[in-house]
Amino acid sequence: MKRNFICLSVIFLTVLLVSCTGKQGATGPAGPQKAGVYYEWAYQQGVQPSSYNGQVETSIYGNYTGVTYTSNVNPLSIGDLSSVGDYRSIIKFDISNLPSSKIIVDKAQIIINTDEKSDSGGAKNVSIYKVTNTWVVNKTGWKENDDNYPIAFTNWNNSGGDFDPITITATGAGVDLPPNSKITIDLDPAMVLYWMENPAKNYGMIFIAADEYNPNYSEIYSSGAVTPTSRPLLKIWYYTTE
Repeated sequence: MKRNFICLSVIFLTVLLVSCTGKQGATGPAGPQKAGVYYEWAYQQGVQPSSYNGQVETSIYGNYTGVTYTSNVNPLSIGDLSSVGDYRSIIKFDISNLPSSKIIVDKAQIIINTDEKSDSGGAKNVSIYKVTNTWVVNKTGWKENDDNYPIAFTNWNNSGGDFDPITITATGAGVDLPPNSKITIDLDPAMVLYWMENPAKNYGMIFIAADEYNPNYSEIYSSGAVTPTSRPLLKIWYYTTE
């Protein structure tokens, strides 16, 4: 009888430990922070949570060194548009409310929606890279800033933006952006962890089409899109380790 009681006690403690450290399901932005728990956070301007106002973005245009994107109501351009030129876009989410230590990022996704405008079926093989320099909202152009082009207030070190050449998609592969589509892109968890641990170095991500010389172009809805659910959405799943 005593032996059975001991065995039952061990089983009970084991179940208790697993239940306290295993996945606990999705927890919204208002959920409690507890040690060893699994969390899901979602960021979408004005939607998730309704008070969220931490997304900023810009598009830069290769045929003009100055500023061409001045309002988040406008869509973001990616790829080469026939007879016009090439575009790149940057999106940044402020996630500084998340813990910066004792965490493990399980996975992360960005979900974007394209509008009806496109060229040659949309931008193809688009890669996403980590931006490595500060930039100014509504004051960012293609080229590095100099005295000849005072309109652009972002001081890039390289034309077309400063970014790490290693893609931050989970698989490293490029993504096609067909028109009128909702596209879910898995991001490298290590990159999101870096942003969580170093919030001051979160400069966002830049979208670049592999071919910027031949027509392939898409537009994605921005943080000021009229339909709130069309705005970019960032989702992060992570564990706390204590």
